[in-house]
Amino acid sequence: MKFSKFFSNLQEAPWYRSFLDPLITEIGNEGKLLDIGTGSGKLIQILSVEKSIDCIGVDTNDDMLKEAKIKLDNDNIQLLKIEANQKLPLENNSFDYITICSVLFHLKNNDIDLMLKDAKRLLRENGKIIVLTPTGKGNFFKLSRNYFSLKNYGIYIWYSVTKNRARLWNNNKYLEEYTIQNKLEYKSKTVMNGFAQIEIIE
Repeated sequence: MKFSKFFSNLQEAPWYRSFLDPLITEIGNEGKLLDIGTGSGKLIQILSVEKSIDCIGVDTNDDMLKEAKIKLDNDNIQLLKIEANQKLPLENNSFDYITICSVLFHLKNNDIDLMLKDAKRLLRENGKIIVLTPTGKGNFFKLSRNYFSLKNYGIYIWYSVTKNRARLWNNNKYLEEYTIQNKLEYKSKTVMNGFAQIEIIE
């Protein structure tokens, strides 16, 4: 089985909805949203069904986008293949929301800065950039206490493969410092019983 298919299947489990729910709460019921690093498209699938919002999902991975096309059948969604570290082929000031889930903590600082610069270009006035990242905190006991279920086996894989980078990301407070340097508004909160963090730039 391809990794893209495996990853897409993991996202259908209840725990992954728990991961996305705090971000979904931050999104209004109308407007236009860009999901950078959309993967197999689970977030925009949910948003297009539950909220009256137009979504564009972009990713660098062809296989992930193929999985997204399988699950997305909605006129309010577009998918776009992009190149890494390149300016997105989208118009300035086009989006009310830009979401970046489980992406930034994998990147080098220069690549993060390029992505955020482009995101700011694309964001409308009073728009939000919403970053969702695992924290790497906790342990398997706490994970089991909150999410144990045969359907949730994938959360143990997710926690194991992300925890080290996630801890570095959260300890470095990169986005908070970035917003101070660029005179932007920043807020953050820990969610998902401490296993994830939302950071919002306005």
